[in-house]
Amino acid sequence: MTTINYQRLLEGHYEAERFPKDFSPERIVPDFAFNVLNTMGLLYRPVVDEHFVNNGGQKPVWPDGKAFAVCLTHDVDAVSLYSLKQSLRSRLTQLLNAENAFQKVKNGVGIGIDLANKVIHRNQKDPLHCYERWLEVEKKVGARSTFFFWPGLSTVTKRHHTDRAYELYDPVVFDNQKCTVAEMIREINLSGWEIGLHPSWYSYNDVDELKRQKESLEKALCNEVVSIRQHYLHYDIRITPCVHTGAGFKYDSTLGFNDNVGFRFGTCYPWRLYDLKREEDLPVIEIPLIVQDGAMLNPAKGLRLDEDTAFRYVIQMTEEVEKVGGVLTLLWHPNWIIIPHWWDLYLRTLEYLQHKNAWFCSVKEVGDWWKHFILAFRQDKGLGE
Repeated sequence: MTTINYQRLLEGHYEAERFPKDFSPERIVPDFAFNVLNTMGLLYRPVVDEHFVNNGGQKPVWPDGKAFAVCLTHDVDAVSLYSLKQSLRSRLTQLLNAENAFQKVKNGVGIGIDLANKVIHRNQKDPLHCYERWLEVEKKVGARSTFFFWPGLSTVTKRHHTDRAYELYDPVVFDNQKCTVAEMIREINLSGWEIGLHPSWYSYNDVDELKRQKESLEKALCNEVVSIRQHYLHYDIRITPCVHTGAGFKYDSTLGFNDNVGFRFGTCYPWRLYDLKREEDLPVIEIPLIVQDGAMLNPAKGLRLDEDTAFRYVIQMTEEVEKVGGVLTLLWHPNWIIIPHWWDLYLRTLEYLQHKNAWFCSVKEVGDWWKHFILAFRQDKGLGE
């Protein structure tokens, strides 16, 4: 049986070594099938944390004596369903990236469909213009989350067909008030929720591109952005941690799966990322992603679960995190509120977690607390800072 060196696992050596030989920055996002823990049947256990606790390690201490933390997050891939401008921008990006005539024709037909939909729904309320509902249900359980927003298509210099199409000046309706995306972002932030960056596909290895997108969102927000999650979880452990460091981020929450739930690095504890080339720790702290809505509920990929089965997975992951006193990081995409059972599962999950002895937090909150906890722990042990 393969023996895992947990230090090397957290540093990213195993993931780097298992990168697919046909890796393409245009197409492939390596998922759980490439993960060394998956080959050992250990994907659903935080084995690094279990080892630490079982060998006398101290469980993390959370605010108010809570047993574990729940970090709620949302990747904002779409702000409107019926926006013709956003649809046309998306179609243009896909046309520019089309690899053959069939794809070009397909997108041409899609433009016609988009026009028809705009006419049909011209007098209807956009079903995505209800972001206040997310704030309401989270506030009800005493939670604040992180919304990872796109920086605006015009800030992206190299575009991928999966990149988002909205601009920060696009119109939306928030809490029954017409406003721009930027104004909505500021209002969400002023209400106590965190705004993070959800950057473009090709930003994963380009520090200048990432800086530009970070600055765009910060300008709209009128505040600093410290947290990031790569779009589509497009991330290269050999490169991206250094790019995030160079762009000035403090926290990342990309390292999870698109097609499964579980512990990609065998942990639900935050940890400092590592520069594999220079063999040194980086200042960026990873808040690992454990459960994603699409990995469970998407009918075309991933686990393809029904709502009740998905809820059992949520319970299983929660129990594993609770045992070691870690962080359960959840991702729910706001644009899927239009599918009733996706939304219902989120409500069930919040209600379930409300009755657990958990601390609800944003990415920034858990990252800030973790640095405080580690500093206090080191000082208590006489290790200095």
